[in-house]
Amino acid sequence: MDQKIALVLMAGPEMPCRMIHTFIWALDVTGRGGEAKIILEGESPRWLLELPDPEHGRHGLYRKVKEAGLIDGVCKACAIQAQALEAASEEGLRLVYDASGHVSLGTYMEAGYQVILV
Repeated sequence: MDQKIALVLMAGPEMPCRMIHTFIWALDVTGRGGEAKIILEGESPRWLLELPDPEHGRHGLYRKVKEAGLIDGVCKACAIQAQALEAASEEGLRLVYDASGHVSLGTYMEAGYQVILV
């Protein structure tokens, strides 16, 4: 598979199925030889206040995508709004703010990624 997808997770903890599916899809695509990147935008940086906790039920899934390097970036403006800026930094995740403080989707499209909002 030579597909390249950028999965933009917009939903926070109030919609756990979106996070779970985003992570599973990214792992599936890379497991089939494609490229996948996860971008945390909108409400999703709030996950960084929960998922790093080893007691969280989805911690293992989070660790799997993080260790695989699939989380490409976190929207800086959204992380500030979610009070998750420090959590993103502690997790070693890249803060992105190249589009008025948010993530530029154009950068991914120019690199040949199909952008999918989740």
